[in-house]
Amino acid sequence: LLSGGGLGAAGTAGTTTVASAGGANYDGTPRNPVVFTATGLNLNHTGGQTTFDLFLDAGSAVGNGVQVRVSYDLTGDGSWERVETYRYFATDPVPGWEHYTQSAGLHSSSGSLGNLRGGTVRVEVWSAIGANPTTLGVGDRSVVRLPYT
Repeated sequence: LLSGGGLGAAGTAGTTTVASAGGANYDGTPRNPVVFTATGLNLNHTGGQTTFDLFLDAGSAVGNGVQVRVSYDLTGDGSWERVETYRYFATDPVPGWEHYTQSAGLHSSSGSLGNLRGGTVRVEVWSAIGANPTTLGVGDRSVVRLPYT
């Protein structure tokens, strides 16, 4: 995840803010997400699955939960052939990085993966629950690994 919303090779360490859910529940429904996108991808599917390691820090805030959705448009035509929404990660109220990974499990998924031919991948990160913002590490911190070569 790169500053400015790109997806690519590791960049300079940085952070971005994931907006608060405002005390509401947005479990499974992106609201005010931080969005990272890569377009024009020509890659072959390996048969594997998406993996990620997101660096999160809610500081001393209690009750925050951050969620991620990874969407694949295999041909770049604007339709999402595969959408994966993972269960939210409940942060702790202790300052310092925590790791949100795919081991949280899928909240929902639709479609199937295939080869990318001029494709687009979009990663959305938002607060599913909580009344405070959360810091997301980017650049050389958070990583999304696509099942492609």
